[in-house]
Amino acid sequence: MSVELYYVCLYGLLIIATTLVQQLTSLANVGIMPVFSSREGVNFSGMTGRLERAILNCVIALAMIGPAILALAMTETSSANTILAVQVFFWARLVYVIAYGLNIIGVRSASWIASLLSILYLYWSAMSIS
Repeated sequence: MSVELYYVCLYGLLIIATTLVQQLTSLANVGIMPVFSSREGVNFSGMTGRLERAILNCVIALAMIGPAILALAMTETSSANTILAVQVFFWARLVYVIAYGLNIIGVRSASWIASLLSILYLYWSAMSIS
């Protein structure tokens, strides 16, 4: 497994961990009965709502980074720069989830931008292979 694929797997685990934390905070937010129901009409607020939105954003980011990482893996192309880019992506997304959950707006935005730039670099690297 390439280093880039390894970090994407770690990112998947981060999404799972975030989902578990969001589920636990939802118990405190709305109580046990709404959590075990169909959740229709249940509006999460505070950290629970922010983590729910962070999870959706994380899944979108995973869908964006996936093709670039797969292209690098299929062509067996890896460099120090692509490894650094995926590491920046992972750590920026970790900071993003924490900052979003705790409502630290400036840090959240900066980490989102860092992860997007990492994704763009990985696409550039994958598509400039000749």
